Amino acid sequence: MKDTNNKFKVNLDMKDILVTEEQRLKFLQLHNKLKETIDYISECHDIRLSEVSMLDELLHHLHSSLKFVPQKDSCSDSAKWYADYVLESDETAWKSIND
Repeated sequence: MKDTNNKFKVNLDMKDILVTEEQRLKFLQLHNKLKETIDYISECHDIRLSEVSMLDELLHHLHSSLKFVPQKDSCSDSAKWYADYVLESDETAWKSIND
């Protein structure tokens, strides 16, 4: 990670992306919540519903900030919502009509 005028350059899959300070702080906040959740699960062998919500928030922040998208279904023009996500630039990436 390299500082470039209050944005940090991150190498993601051999491509550089810029991450703002605001995004980094959000990642830090979610990182700490994730760490707390993992510690709780490890100690109690249980999970609270609020932690499931936080995990969903983390997932959304990751895919929206880092441009992770669902794969395209090869048989239709729809997304494979339950398959692994790929980079937006990947040839198998689903392209939303609204984009």
